[in-house]
Amino acid sequence: MRKLVFFLLLLLLLVPAGLFAGRGEGKGEAEKAGFNIAVSNGLITHSWRTQMVKNLQQAVAWYQGKGYIDNFYLQHAGFDVDLQIQHVRNFMNMGVDAIIIDPLSATALNPVLEEAQDEGILVMCSDEPSTSTKIMQFMPTHDIWMERLSRYVFERMGGKGNVVYLSGIDGAPASDDRDSGFERALADYPDIKLLTKAYGSWDPSLAQQAMADVIAAYPNIDGVVAQDGECLSVIRAFEAAGREPPIVNGSGFKPFFEYWTEHLDEGFTSYAIANGPGFSMTGALGVVVGLLQGKELKPDVIDGKVIYVDHRYEITDDNVEEALAEHIRLRGVEDYIDEVWTYEQVMSTFFK
Repeated sequence: MRKLVFFLLLLLLLVPAGLFAGRGEGKGEAEKAGFNIAVSNGLITHSWRTQMVKNLQQAVAWYQGKGYIDNFYLQHAGFDVDLQIQHVRNFMNMGVDAIIIDPLSATALNPVLEEAQDEGILVMCSDEPSTSTKIMQFMPTHDIWMERLSRYVFERMGGKGNVVYLSGIDGAPASDDRDSGFERALADYPDIKLLTKAYGSWDPSLAQQAMADVIAAYPNIDGVVAQDGECLSVIRAFEAAGREPPIVNGSGFKPFFEYWTEHLDEGFTSYAIANGPGFSMTGALGVVVGLLQGKELKPDVIDGKVIYVDHRYEITDDNVEEALAEHIRLRGVEDYIDEVWTYEQVMSTFFK
């Protein structure tokens, strides 16, 4: 049974990455400071990932300012699993203290990650899961997140009708986990027919094209469940086809929020759960630093080797205008409603 870490998400949501400065240092740090930490990221083809990297770099700058991190290395592998494996080997040869990885594959990276750990390097998967039982992971509950969004759509459909599922990237570990959540929810609604599953690649332009292809093939669509960054694309595709948009879930995507607030008075309604780009990576970074400092995790926050964390910030018709205004105030033009962990929050939430 997964042990979820529940927390006051507003404390995360409302903290811009720049506010790492001046936070508490925690207690009991080991004498050694100035750790060398490397991050291996996969794709960086859309704004969610670029915002994630920005959050990470700002957090690292704070940790370096406190003397907790000495050298920091970051590599992007795109969609190339072999290149990501090589990145890990390069980091091993450099003698880093820790490697944080957003893995392109749930299985293919396991041998090299386990090899790095056997050499005494702290290895942590972030955002996308690994099937390894030896590697630590800081992992959002992607399946639960998608299950909740799916149930919203199914309930709005009255438990019957035709639905389309717009997934993320075929084979991406996080996308696969979300697929599981969608399928689990769908199994409880026998009168809802899944017309097709398409892939939006977490990219608004690609998602709109994928949805346009589906619209051309299916004349009767009552609802669409879509992953983050793709929900507005669903609406735009229907509008471009001259068809009324069906019921669709929302996502923590600023342009979607703008559409939502502009059409509230016309009866448009939706539901979103923020999947902040900074959520997993800044959390993983903080946990890695704490472990390198010799701190001990609370026993109830980890299940085996995995720290499961559940997205809790829900956006409805009642708070979407406030959420959008607060996002613009704190982060301006950035695309995604964000969640960023400070060092103090990581220490108080996860460590004794």
